[in-house]
Amino acid sequence: MFHLYGPVDTTIDGVRIGPDTEKERRMVVPLLLTIRRPVSYLELSDWMWDGTPGSAPDDLGRYMGEFRLRLTRLGLRGALVNRDRVCRLNVDPDQVDLHCLSTLLTEVDQLDDVTAAARLRAVLALCEGEPLEGLSGHRIDSCRQMLLEERRRAEMTLIRVDFRLGRATHRVPDLMRLFHDRPEDTTVATLTMQALAKAGRQAEALGVYRRCCERVVELGMKVPPQMADLHGRILRDEPADRELETHR
Repeated sequence: MFHLYGPVDTTIDGVRIGPDTEKERRMVVPLLLTIRRPVSYLELSDWMWDGTPGSAPDDLGRYMGEFRLRLTRLGLRGALVNRDRVCRLNVDPDQVDLHCLSTLLTEVDQLDDVTAAARLRAVLALCEGEPLEGLSGHRIDSCRQMLLEERRRAEMTLIRVDFRLGRATHRVPDLMRLFHDRPEDTTVATLTMQALAKAGRQAEALGVYRRCCERVVELGMKVPPQMADLHGRILRDEPADRELETHR
């Protein structure tokens, strides 16, 4: 398994086998992002040296050799194609944590909710940790944000599934974390309000509404009618379990 979440790493049966150097980790990132598609030496160099010219051809060849040896240890001899200053990593999507996550998100609508919840929990457990941990740079930072967004999308998908399965109150801690991370996200705020109200925590649900409204107004946006309607029902102490934003 190749890992982009947490430190950039490769494991076999859970045992870590590298890469060990920062430059090799930087080189591996674009190859894993674009498995089976070509990546030029120029692009790899930009990832490795963050736009600062280095002795790229010689060093890049050395790092390629080290990575090829590592792949051989994984039983993937020949997976790294390096020809005419263009590289390609031929591995299966289910061998890369990001692609496991992205593939499941394209398939989840075809699954029943129990199966979808189980598979989403498993893949999210695989994708724990700070993406590209320990690395920095303009390409790295942009990639990290993309990885965070993909994981957030999977988390929200699982939360909606859990709502349909009657597990809304169990998701309060995760919803509160997502809300505090991005209080202007009205979808998250609405689901958080609903889960809190169902748990008998109406005052906290109203606090979420106030904080979200403040942020939305700051950004020049409008409060969605659905969230305003939920706010009114909580104030009137009416049931908050009418289905909200739990569609697939």
